[in-house]
Amino acid sequence: MNTGSDSSGIAPGRTRDHKGSRRRRLAATAKVRARRVETALDKMRARAADALAPDPDVVLAHHEAVRDAEREVRELDATGRVFSRRDTGAQVRMRDTGALAGRSDRYEVECLTHQGDPLFFDDAAAASRAAKESDVWCEGCRQLAMSPYSVRNRMRKRLAGIKGGRAARPA
Repeated sequence: MNTGSDSSGIAPGRTRDHKGSRRRRLAATAKVRARRVETALDKMRARAADALAPDPDVVLAHHEAVRDAEREVRELDATGRVFSRRDTGAQVRMRDTGALAGRSDRYEVECLTHQGDPLFFDDAAAASRAAKESDVWCEGCRQLAMSPYSVRNRMRKRLAGIKGGRAARPA
């Protein structure tokens, strides 16, 4: 029976101190794993802290961006969005009137080229659709759309001359 005190009980290729070296290797591996876990926990704590109390500079920049966007929307609502038809060159404005006192119709659509009577809509999508399809409700746009391409092209150039500040030539 082998008591372990003699050298005959050691497996080939191992030294007597193999248990100690294995113990040190396992201890070093455990330290590395503990360090990795601690690093991951630190990162998670930092993310949680950022989520609870974000950086004041980032919050300030976000608030400024929101304010700028709201200002642009207010300016756009005041002046309206202008649609230009490619085929006829006519310009149609859609404006958010903000549901003035006693009116349920919020959006106003008006042909700027032919100065027709404005239409009013409850829904922004319907108003936008009407602005893009001005030849349905504006008589001047309808006549331009039905005219041959050469006449439309000549009218579009004339409208561009008026808008650009140049004097338009008579046709």
